[in-house]
Amino acid sequence: MVEYGLTEILMKGVFMKHILSFDIAKGKSVYCFIDELRNIIIDASLIEHKKDEFDLLFNKIKDYPNLIVIMESTSIYHLPVENYFRSKGIDIVVMNPKLVKQFQDTLNKSKTDKLDCFKIARCYLGTIDHFYQKQDEYFMYNPLARQYWSLIETRLKNRYRQLIDIVFPEFALIFNDLYDDLALNFIHDFPHPVLFVNRKIDYLMNYLKKKNGTTQAYRFKNKVLKMKELASNSLCFVAFDSFQVQNLVQVIEMIQYHKSEINKIKNQLINEMKDKELFKIINSIPGFGEFSTALFLAEVGDITRFDDKYQFISFIGIDSITSQSGVSAYHGPISKTGCKFGRTILFNIVTTILQISAHTDKTNSIYLFFRKKQSEGKHHYKCIIACETKLCKIIYKLCSSDCLYENK
Repeated sequence: MVEYGLTEILMKGVFMKHILSFDIAKGKSVYCFIDELRNIIIDASLIEHKKDEFDLLFNKIKDYPNLIVIMESTSIYHLPVENYFRSKGIDIVVMNPKLVKQFQDTLNKSKTDKLDCFKIARCYLGTIDHFYQKQDEYFMYNPLARQYWSLIETRLKNRYRQLIDIVFPEFALIFNDLYDDLALNFIHDFPHPVLFVNRKIDYLMNYLKKKNGTTQAYRFKNKVLKMKELASNSLCFVAFDSFQVQNLVQVIEMIQYHKSEINKIKNQLINEMKDKELFKIINSIPGFGEFSTALFLAEVGDITRFDDKYQFISFIGIDSITSQSGVSAYHGPISKTGCKFGRTILFNIVTTILQISAHTDKTNSIYLFFRKKQSEGKHHYKCIIACETKLCKIIYKLCSSDCLYENK
């Protein structure tokens, strides 16, 4: 039985947080249940990832006010626990493991599952909870965003390009983009030069017309003539029925499947978010398209939860590391602690803005700020980081004031 003093009694009820902390493992976890004053309500206990066990635990804690469930992000293993309590309408906080480790390093070096679940809870209580990715109407789509990132990883594309170089490197001279649908379809059906070198020109022209969805076959005449010439002079050293050719076809099918899934994710994210207020605001900023807006919100969540723009910048991880001693201070590189994919999106947005503005709209505020930093002699990369920081400030100001972007 937990005994409270006068101060605790006054805080208890409406104001007191009750924290269920998990140290997650594969198929099981260790949890503890404490209040905001670190009083232990349920000591560290083992729980299997089974519904009946979680139902028993939920029945023990459900009547406590201001419930919060805390856990580290652990690849996929925390997802069943997160989803269970999310379905019960309880606030979820998924913490950055790097932040937890930094906090643990300041405590004793002993490490057990029982100690870890308490340390995770104490880390939450001892730091600013704005930095954690809470469940909200935007961050609930984070699993879709992470599926997108996994589908665009480069290993499959690298294998595809490697096989092209083995089988028929001249494909790169025929198609400007080896990853567009026309190139993928053609190479899938004709993966070896011997399969099309003796085909009639009209046949190949009509094939490309059909795959490209156009009505004018003559547009592909030069491409067909070029591919037949390259095929007749090729030093291809693998047979058309070789393992490499078969593997090339398999890899293309995997790439095509990934592209299909990516398009589904893009459409779903846009359709689910397009009517939300923060989506409309961020989408009004030049450089942000519908998908980049939806993807960014799925990664960072509700931006209005931050108290100021500096918390938001720190969460993204583009705040500089500062070391100060006495009167001297050193501003080092960016921390890179926080939302990795949020930084990736911002980098892509800034580079897109700079590329477009250099040829069209040179009045864009980000472009003008980039040129200003360049004129100060800043390194290109530092100019990019400065633009990302400025963009974060713009995003935070617009979202916190509920205003659309206006270029001044």
